[in-house]
Amino acid sequence: MEGGDEEKLCKAIAGLNVWGGLICWNARGRLNIPELAGLAARDPSFGYARSVGVLLDMEDDPVKALALIQEVLAALSVTTPFEHGVFVPGAAPKVGVFLSPDGQQTGSIDALCKQAVQNPALASCVDTLVVCAGQPHTTQARGMKGWLDAYLAMQPEPLRLHQALDGSKVFDLNHAAFDPLRAFLQAL
Repeated sequence: MEGGDEEKLCKAIAGLNVWGGLICWNARGRLNIPELAGLAARDPSFGYARSVGVLLDMEDDPVKALALIQEVLAALSVTTPFEHGVFVPGAAPKVGVFLSPDGQQTGSIDALCKQAVQNPALASCVDTLVVCAGQPHTTQARGMKGWLDAYLAMQPEPLRLHQALDGSKVFDLNHAAFDPLRAFLQAL
């Protein structure tokens, strides 16, 4: 997966029963995912994997995101065209890619988290702050990350996303916004 925030989110929404049966390789950044996929494919135990799931953010450029996905699939020897959240039939191991937030819209996991915040009054205040600030971010994805950072900074104890996902009551981890990602993780 792309990074630490994605790893923490997946662990939080998958639940211990599902997460306990998975092995997560954190790429420490989206540009490292193809190299990590190639490394995984060359690992002697790769043939014993029952499935491989790849998670990355769309960010603001769907063309670049799809090109990155094609690199990842090539590294895993998958020639079937990408279909968001679907595991390639007949591949051994089965391979699927989840492009956050929903495979079509620009953005990131931050958009999913925004939908699942527990304090709508605070969310409204952050919306007002963003409007007042003149929406200073250069991209939609960065704007969403800024929104979420502002929301998390206004908690009784300021948090980073990875902290907010660790037993916090900041997000409704059962929110429907997380259902497609949860289903993808459960299908691994």
